[in-house]
Amino acid sequence: MVRSLASLHEEFTAKNPKSRAQWERGKATMPGGIIKGAYWRAPFPFYVDKAEGCYLTDIDGNTFVDFANHHSAMIVGHSHPDVVAAVQREVERGFGLGNPTELEAEISQEIVSRFPSIEKVRFTNSGTESSLHATRLIRAKTGKPKIAKFEGAYHGSHDALEHSVATPLDKAGPADSPAVMPGHKGMSRGSQDEVVMLPYNDRESVELILREHQDEVAGVFFDGKPGMMEIPDDFAHFLRDITKELGMYLVVDEVVGYRAGRAGYQGKAGIDPDLTIFGKIVGGGMPVGAMGGKSELMDMLDNTGAPSGISQSGTFSGNNFTLAAGLATLRALTDEVYDHLESLAVRTQSGMKRVFNDAGIPNQVLAAGSVVNPFFTDKPVRDYRSFTNHDDELLGRISLGTHLKGYSLGSTPMTIMLSSPMTNEHIDGLVNALEEVIAEED
Repeated sequence: MVRSLASLHEEFTAKNPKSRAQWERGKATMPGGIIKGAYWRAPFPFYVDKAEGCYLTDIDGNTFVDFANHHSAMIVGHSHPDVVAAVQREVERGFGLGNPTELEAEISQEIVSRFPSIEKVRFTNSGTESSLHATRLIRAKTGKPKIAKFEGAYHGSHDALEHSVATPLDKAGPADSPAVMPGHKGMSRGSQDEVVMLPYNDRESVELILREHQDEVAGVFFDGKPGMMEIPDDFAHFLRDITKELGMYLVVDEVVGYRAGRAGYQGKAGIDPDLTIFGKIVGGGMPVGAMGGKSELMDMLDNTGAPSGISQSGTFSGNNFTLAAGLATLRALTDEVYDHLESLAVRTQSGMKRVFNDAGIPNQVLAAGSVVNPFFTDKPVRDYRSFTNHDDELLGRISLGTHLKGYSLGSTPMTIMLSSPMTNEHIDGLVNALEEVIAEED
């Protein structure tokens, strides 16, 4: 069942001589031969030549249906005509404008109209910047030094929050009281002392931990992981209630969660956070981050009068190209588009479950909004530890085999991010390819 990794690597290498040469060329001037950290199942990355709709074409001429969609960012597909037209108008306007344009108010109003919890918005350059400034904001407002977050949740690459994102289980501590482990060497010494770690889907432990640290925790960062973990809405409601009771701000991470629906994960779950952080989708393919929330918090960033003691800015924050692409994307994300994406997700989920069940592979296939994730395990995927406890090696071989048949998937663990140009035929093609890959042998 499923070809060996060596066999799959051999075919991939044969089909991608130009990508391999490009990778080798890059090693001389870039760590690992690439411009940024990346994950791939193959022996080297494939290099993209063109992207349009739901298709990618690499420099070797291979074309794929793109089920990764730029790490979830491209929800309306590549080169959406409205997005292209919006960016072209900005090319004519000019580069590096510096001062505000009318796009700022337009996209801010669009976000506020979609999210009942948001009254005011600020743009940054990335999801990481958004979470960094959100951290400072709630600390400044409360005067409390600590931030609480959930084990396995990633909220950006900075020392305040990049703890216990991918901790080996033998170092993770008790399940009901996870250890706080810095994500990397070189992080600020003592940064872990300002983080309180929480376990997903364990109300009793979360309440005990938060009550213990009530006087120290400024707020709780929460990613509901739609399509990635089974987190019931009532857990989100519990978290909203307990943070209100204890005087802590609730910050919801919608960087990927915005794939869940028009008002993001929070809209689907029915919660009203104090602050929301964004990235990816709201930039329409351009580098982006944003945060929005209640005026009582956001107005601390208003320094038009007396200094508030905290500020947020950046040379390229909210540049006209990002705002134009993001606004066009948001306007294309109608209720009908979200309904279409959700129907594709259900079709993908049921098709994958059928294939895996027929092959006798224990599986959990999760789906929410436009996100689908298969796990090779017979246990529910409800927290970080169950998220990591599956047959990743088999998933990797199936993912690479599917890529070789023209369907490119994400890699954590085999994350599928759907886009609006996709149709039932694309989904059925993926399911058929999975069936073929599982049946193949060396």
